Amino acid sequence: MCKDVGHSRIPKHNGILGGLPGNCQKSLFFYAKSGWLPSTEEVAAVYLTCRFFSILALTRWSSSRYHAALMLDCLPERIEPLGLADVGRSFRGEVPVSKLVRLLPSLWSADDVLKVRLDFRLDERRMRVLKGTIEGSVSLVCQRCLKALRFPLDLSFRLGIVASETDIDRLPEGYEPLLVSGEPLRTFDVVEDEVLLAVPAFPLHEGGQSCVMVYENQPLAAKNNPFSILEKLKT
Repeated sequence: MCKDVGHSRIPKHNGILGGLPGNCQKSLFFYAKSGWLPSTEEVAAVYLTCRFFSILALTRWSSSRYHAALMLDCLPERIEPLGLADVGRSFRGEVPVSKLVRLLPSLWSADDVLKVRLDFRLDERRMRVLKGTIEGSVSLVCQRCLKALRFPLDLSFRLGIVASETDIDRLPEGYEPLLVSGEPLRTFDVVEDEVLLAVPAFPLHEGGQSCVMVYENQPLAAKNNPFSILEKLKT
């Protein structure tokens, strides 16, 4: 369940989406889901949806008139980075490690949960950026003893949101590219990319943490030489 943190006065507008710029209205429709919810949840869902888009209408005027920051205490299933950076939105929430499917083969256990924050902004150069943090730990498999290895994560990242490969070379130092096509991205995929870059490809316990190889190379057994009898005859 999402809740909004921070508020400001809401300008008058026509309808829930009427106060949003046209490009924002189009880019934010991915939050809606088709079909009706069960009757017990329908009223709450309608209220939260209306509240969400009403607050988004605060971006109708430029930040020079006033600034309204919105922090949602949940991570959307999908994100549209270009639109979110234009209106300046932030999200925080938890990501179950079990949802990071590309990481699963490297894990001892998938029971952990990561705390994630994503901030979409226009920087001082009017460049669309995504700044984020990931905190928690994952349980990897030590490649020496084949037992659990706790690997802490305390990541900070800065991504430049670009729409074409030609824009990648224009990114300033310290920014990694986030290439978008205009279609919404899975939020978990963006988080998983950063985690995969952080975890070691060959994890090992450090020092002498009772970590010994499960399998050791054994010398090959000596085979009987069929010509050994000739050596005996010579002697």
